[in-house]
Amino acid sequence: MISTARAIAIILVCCATAAGILHVLAVDRQSGTSGQFGQSGQSGQSARYVNSAGVTLPPDAAPPSEQYVRLFQLDNTYMEWFRTIYKGTYGHRIIAEPLIRFDKDFNLIPAAANSWEPTADGLGWYFYLRDDLEFSDGKPLTAHDWVFTLRRGADPENAYDVEWYYRPIKNWSRVVGRELPLDSLGVHAIDDYTLLIETDEPCAYMPDLMVDSWVSPRQAVEKHGDTWSTSSETSIASGPFYLEEWTKADRVVLKANPRYHGAARPYLETIIAKLYNASTPPPLLASYEADEIDFALITNNAELARIKTDPKLNGELHSYTDFATYYLTMDTYNPPFNNLKVRQAFSHSIDRNAVCNSALQGFATPAYSMLPPGFPADATEALKPIQRYDPALGRKLLAEAGYPDGKGFPRVEMWVRRDVRPVHEAGEAIQAMIKQNLGIELVVRNMEVKIFMDAINSHQLPLGLVRFGADFIDPSSLMNLWLSSGRHAWKHDLFDRLVVQAGGVVGDHGKRMDVYRQAERILVEEVGGLFVWYPTMNQIWKSDIRGDALEPNRRGFRSWRGEQIGNTAFTIYIAEDGNRNSGSSGFWERVLGGGG
Repeated sequence: MISTARAIAIILVCCATAAGILHVLAVDRQSGTSGQFGQSGQSGQSARYVNSAGVTLPPDAAPPSEQYVRLFQLDNTYMEWFRTIYKGTYGHRIIAEPLIRFDKDFNLIPAAANSWEPTADGLGWYFYLRDDLEFSDGKPLTAHDWVFTLRRGADPENAYDVEWYYRPIKNWSRVVGRELPLDSLGVHAIDDYTLLIETDEPCAYMPDLMVDSWVSPRQAVEKHGDTWSTSSETSIASGPFYLEEWTKADRVVLKANPRYHGAARPYLETIIAKLYNASTPPPLLASYEADEIDFALITNNAELARIKTDPKLNGELHSYTDFATYYLTMDTYNPPFNNLKVRQAFSHSIDRNAVCNSALQGFATPAYSMLPPGFPADATEALKPIQRYDPALGRKLLAEAGYPDGKGFPRVEMWVRRDVRPVHEAGEAIQAMIKQNLGIELVVRNMEVKIFMDAINSHQLPLGLVRFGADFIDPSSLMNLWLSSGRHAWKHDLFDRLVVQAGGVVGDHGKRMDVYRQAERILVEEVGGLFVWYPTMNQIWKSDIRGDALEPNRRGFRSWRGEQIGNTAFTIYIAEDGNRNSGSSGFWERVLGGGG
């Protein structure tokens, strides 16, 4: 039976608040003032079960032995956020506690920090921690643990691969660059439960960054080094789950942590991640249909088309716009794209609907601006007319720029990264549209990723099709990319001033979003980038999986973001609708454990 269980793959991460017992407090994004976030799982009935972590399950929940989720995940090296991201194995956001989390609408809510506020001079943030948190070995979790954790991320000996994310912290870059010692980092424990994070300049989005602040246990790191996170014998948890098993090339098993007292106490009893190698991706849809996993990300047109024609699967399909943008970047420092009318002509000559309905059908939404729908400060509808498809206007502008019907236009290569085939096809569609509508013959070149990125970062790329996704849920994550000090060969003084200004507006969230909207309008009007599409994510999950996190958010999207963005899924549970009880409950109770 054990080997059978290991053959079962699983798919996602979830945490949940205890219904009727634990209130999650919502916190204003800037000031940290609290209000009630609400409860889930309440229907006026009496709850019947309590799980092994002491959490009362919703009235319609299946028993604890059925509270499991199964998924596939990449087999990587470490289960610690501040050791590595790119080689991180599933679970590092689940076994550790961050300072702050997001809800499904991307509002900031408490995690280890009950509240937060800026310093009087605006050059730092205070985070006020709960005093009842502990590691799974019984050691209290305090502000000193975050000082150790953030120093570990900045320690050049650790060679952390996403250190750039935390550069707003005072002296971070100089510590990473070995110019200053670790103890000069702007992170301080004022007392056991007050953490101060200083910044080099006002940083309104520091709380958003601290959604990615999963603590590392000092006692484990100092005893075992990097290997502390690689086995259940040495792993120490501070979050909603702990590592029960990690069998390399096989599976990770996470269990509800009975020593976790935070705001994300889970309904789920067990999460099983079947591990796979990137070179041999698993048959997700086939495994889903065979009831071996509970969630799947659909990534190809053939599977999506089949799902949409299957009444049962179509009812379990959920699609949403991802927080990423595909766009054309141009060298505006040199001819021909230093001419605004040329850039505008190109923007009016691309039929984004046609691009999205061809090779990208079902996996793309037309884009006319940088910030995707549903992202903070997005103004997608208001900005849409500026770069609309209007080939007649495009031809007029091109002629005014001195290239009637494309005559005399220099030879231009459009670079596309070699790693994703549908993007190449989209590039070819754009090439055809420019030829048809403007009479310009672009040369499409598929380039190795490193060569492509070296060219764009050194401003040596005349024209390229690029993807960029948000690193955190704040406009600065996508707008700072366009500053003149960044990767693009485009500069606009007012845009720069507005983006810098917005980054320093502390305490007035509405004003800050308005400043970003002004800046984005400049970016779109000046065609700093030519925006083409936003990726559409297609997910399926079993109908017995419930919870507030899976209900439509304020933009109407249902999405299972799991641990990918801030551990939003802490209300997910398994409803008792018969799907998991047909002759198998005894088996799962023996294999997975669980009480009640």
